[in-house]
Amino acid sequence: MTRDPVAVSPDQSLADALRLTREHRVRHLPVVENGEVVGIVSDRDIRLAMPSPLTEPDPGVADFLAATPIHTVMSRSVITVGPYDAVEDAAQLMDRHHIGALPVVDAHGGLLGILSETDVLHAFVDLLGPAGSSSRLEIALNDRAGQLARAMRIIGEERGVNVCSLMVPPGGSGSQRVAIVHIGTIDPREVIASLEAAGFQVGWPSLERDLRGGGLS
Repeated sequence: MTRDPVAVSPDQSLADALRLTREHRVRHLPVVENGEVVGIVSDRDIRLAMPSPLTEPDPGVADFLAATPIHTVMSRSVITVGPYDAVEDAAQLMDRHHIGALPVVDAHGGLLGILSETDVLHAFVDLLGPAGSSSRLEIALNDRAGQLARAMRIIGEERGVNVCSLMVPPGGSGSQRVAIVHIGTIDPREVIASLEAAGFQVGWPSLERDLRGGGLS
């Protein structure tokens, strides 16, 4: 999240809000009153509120922005998250409500920060795309206890290769799940051979597009 974000009060003008979004290159401004978050206003809210340039000359638009308080266009039913909420839960809220940012508040509704779509994207890149040399594998797992542990034991204990990141998305076809694993080697062929010898179906980098079977090297 961005700590100590730029914020506005409900009685400030749309001109103030527009200036702040441009100066700080942000798209969302939390609206704070008496120390609590009472709303949020976006650059889109401001644009939608502005008179059409076809019907209003430029000076008229400027006068409108200066005379219109933020509380007339802000979203009042603001959705927030806490500082210790999981980033995946925040991403689900953004997706479910079609919003681009979430104010981060304390137990009393005080503003601590703001979480944007860009922040969430960076977090998932850090989670799913480990730094350094690694290879991405997909391992098909029967959806029963012990399968994932067995595959990890082959990679780590038998082959001595570090697991850099691991994700098992929900769903899958029938009783099968797919583990997405980044391992700490640029040549995973020996690891793949051991996994396949143990009965696992493995794709590098994916089950649908395997480098070994696609004529690529």
